[in-house]
Amino acid sequence: MKISLLDYGLLDEGRTYQEAWQDSLALVQAADRLGYHRFWLAEHHNVHALTIGSPEVVIPYLASQTQRIHLGSGGIMGLHYSPYKIAELAASLETLFPGRVDIGLGNSTGTALVKEHMRSQFQPSQFDQWVRQFTGYLTGNDEAIGLSPKLASYPEIFTLGMGGQSMALSAKEGLGYVFGSFPYIPHDPVETAGKLAQDYRRDFQPSDIMAQPHFALALFVVIAETSQEAENLAKSLDIWMLGKQDFNEFTHFPSLATYQTYELTEQDRERIAQHRSRMIIGNPAEVKEQLERLVAACQPDELLFIPLVSGIDNRLKTIELLARIVESETL
Repeated sequence: MKISLLDYGLLDEGRTYQEAWQDSLALVQAADRLGYHRFWLAEHHNVHALTIGSPEVVIPYLASQTQRIHLGSGGIMGLHYSPYKIAELAASLETLFPGRVDIGLGNSTGTALVKEHMRSQFQPSQFDQWVRQFTGYLTGNDEAIGLSPKLASYPEIFTLGMGGQSMALSAKEGLGYVFGSFPYIPHDPVETAGKLAQDYRRDFQPSDIMAQPHFALALFVVIAETSQEAENLAKSLDIWMLGKQDFNEFTHFPSLATYQTYELTEQDRERIAQHRSRMIIGNPAEVKEQLERLVAACQPDELLFIPLVSGIDNRLKTIELLARIVESETL
């Protein structure tokens, strides 16, 4: 089973935007050495602590500084843009780095303010139509207009989702599917992952882009050598995931020290407890046990870990420990 990473380009306390991208470079280079299959960048707008608004710019920079790991978006928020433009973007990346580029597509348009300033052309209800136009341009099946550059091979294309709509689209159009078990989505991760994986594989129709189904599971994981260290790392994520002020309560991703001075309300504590039920937190043995339950439920082709913890040293240690778990014994 493949293991991969989704990076948010975290701006840690005391770091600059330039340093945050150097941290992402350190993370991808470590992942390349450790045998991770792919490294994805998430697109976010108007969130102070998340630095990647244009993953298509950062992807080729990171790809040029690594050897074999796949680079891609997780995802590009396509509804902001023309599907033709994103097809040419994907074709350009595939031409520059053949066989190493992935395109993950999300159906969010963000907050009302982001949507206004991005001049978004599409609504979430039009995502299916958008994806079909995009793949039509990419493969040349839409003959209304040519693609520059033309492709001899296609990048892997995935939709990202937390429910059945994107899953059904990926199955019908012959694309990969990434199920995000995110803390703020009210579902049972084991039950939902199992059902979506079963339905996706049953309904998958091969396409020019992907001949076989590919189901990936995206997970928030906080891991450390000891349970107490993992608990301390998770506290930063706890207050971040409260998402206050459209995730702009903090100018930087909070540290443990910031958590220790943060005044939690009773409502905050309740939300944190709910979020914790959809995170994986612990020492290597504890994390392995939790992963095994999810893997048994849906038999994913790939695990996409989200190391959303404060401090690049902690993120580097996180991905080392996760790689060690997978290497030690097949999940």
